[in-house]
Amino acid sequence: MPSSGQTLPPLAATCSDGFLFGLESLMRRSGQGHHLAATVVECEGEPDLAALRHAADVLGHRYPVLHARIARGGDFIARWRLDEVTPAPIPLEVHGISKDALHPLIERLLNAREPDVWKAGANLRFHVVITSPSTWTLVLIWSHSLHDAVGIDRLLLEIATPGDDRTPRSGGVDSPAPAEPMSTLYKKALPMIEEMRTFPAWRVRSFHRKGVDAGESQVAVHAFDRDTTTVIRAKMAATAGELLLLPYFASIAARAVQSVIAARHPDEQVPVLLSLPAQRAGERPLFQNHMGVYTLLLTSEDLAELKPATRALYRKSADFMRRKLLASMDALMRMMERCPSRFYNLPAFMYLKGEVCTLFHSHTGSFAPGLAMLHGSRVTNGYHVPSVCSPPGVGIFFSEYEGQLSMTLSWKDGCLSPLELELMKHKLAEDLGVPVP
Repeated sequence: MPSSGQTLPPLAATCSDGFLFGLESLMRRSGQGHHLAATVVECEGEPDLAALRHAADVLGHRYPVLHARIARGGDFIARWRLDEVTPAPIPLEVHGISKDALHPLIERLLNAREPDVWKAGANLRFHVVITSPSTWTLVLIWSHSLHDAVGIDRLLLEIATPGDDRTPRSGGVDSPAPAEPMSTLYKKALPMIEEMRTFPAWRVRSFHRKGVDAGESQVAVHAFDRDTTTVIRAKMAATAGELLLLPYFASIAARAVQSVIAARHPDEQVPVLLSLPAQRAGERPLFQNHMGVYTLLLTSEDLAELKPATRALYRKSADFMRRKLLASMDALMRMMERCPSRFYNLPAFMYLKGEVCTLFHSHTGSFAPGLAMLHGSRVTNGYHVPSVCSPPGVGIFFSEYEGQLSMTLSWKDGCLSPLELELMKHKLAEDLGVPVP
């Protein structure tokens, strides 16, 4: 463990970190901004600004990667340049606004050009938003190239109890396993490659409009109250059972997006290609991916009714895991780690005729388990607000905090008309069994 003042060696990006770096590259080449996300923690009381600044100072020194740029070296592998970093506190900004102005503020922050992981500087920012004399909100703005929702949940616990230890550490795998020979990786990746070879026949579509430049990120957050959440969970139990939580909400998201695409193409049987996160087994380093990505094709027949759609999604998900395609996808990513970032997207573009998938979706389960208090304030709710790229142009995300379900709709300007947004909300309300404003 290095002492304070020592520099750390560069930290290599791995597997889906490389895929996210590829999406970051796609967004910048097409003028879509940066791949940013927000994490929102709503609290009662007044913020303890001194304690929050202390946490920003400690974590900024403890994890130099929070200030590192990512770049490819002489061997073409992407690495976080910890060796270039001068540790510093994480930036913290205080805002005084009404609660109604909170989500417009988050939208502006997601469309800003900071953090910028291609330049040295903070990859995480604290925004303390005082919404009334008795309520405030902590908004973390972070780069998806460095963090994921599981990592941010864990970082929140460190923000709540930072201690005083400023000893620099990478927060990643300090000694990654050496790359396997390309022939070995190809054998492991072949099942996923063969799976992708079946995709062209499906005519997968997304909200992405060819020839139309995607504009700014838009988000709509719906924090259902506890009574409404109980109604949603009761319908889920009656429809699919309590154990099919992720397939249930993924089916709802897929059916909502499919309804819009089907309205655009009334003469087609519209299939959906779902891109879903799967949590990796075992304890993972803080700043390296906790989630793998798997893809499922659902036919229009699969999605015709909610309950059969949930069962079909569960069955196909189990089949994907049984065939060990997640490990095969990782091998494919390792094969491409020395390629330019745009190459990470090439298989998807080639086999999906310019699409990446139909939509992004996640249900991250319980938000920040164990986070009940934040420096003297009771936490009342928490959720994530990811931005998306085009393609696919839309994402629907769920999480739950202490029996309160939150849903984030995220899309790119130019991908979804106001009328289509209303159609998507109507379908979501129909399947959730509660109004979606």
